[in-house]
Amino acid sequence: MKFELNELNLKNCIDINEIVTIDSNIDKRIHDLKDSKVIGKITKNSNGDIYLDCVFEGIMYIDDAITLESVPYKFNINIEENLEDLEENYQDCYQKEQNILDLKQILWQNIVLEVPIGFTLCNDANIKGNGWELINENTKVDEIDPRFKKLEDLLKGDD
Repeated sequence: MKFELNELNLKNCIDINEIVTIDSNIDKRIHDLKDSKVIGKITKNSNGDIYLDCVFEGIMYIDDAITLESVPYKFNINIEENLEDLEENYQDCYQKEQNILDLKQILWQNIVLEVPIGFTLCNDANIKGNGWELINENTKVDEIDPRFKKLEDLLKGDD
């Protein structure tokens, strides 16, 4: 999704209303992106500075921190950038000589920052796997692990 910024010489604004398809194979934490949409505008002020103001929203599929199953995570990112600042940091996105803005790269860089660390959708009541189960205050334990049986005898002596 590239925009030619020469249009800004004829009018003050380029409207953006696009469905976005981004290859998510770049980052292993993101499995898929669905229903991604960007709405906003590119404007030019009287000094010649070009601004990007948009909202990028959709659903990313990431690993659940506990079960490692792929789960949906909604995102909504507000992006407000001065392209003159982008020129220094993201030369791949904004090619000033050709007057082209590659919006996909800016969107991808922002979505990678939105990936949560330790995100989980699991309910505590059903967190278990093959050979393991989460035990918390609400979990009833019928039998004591045989490795801790001797500790139980020590604790009984303290009463």
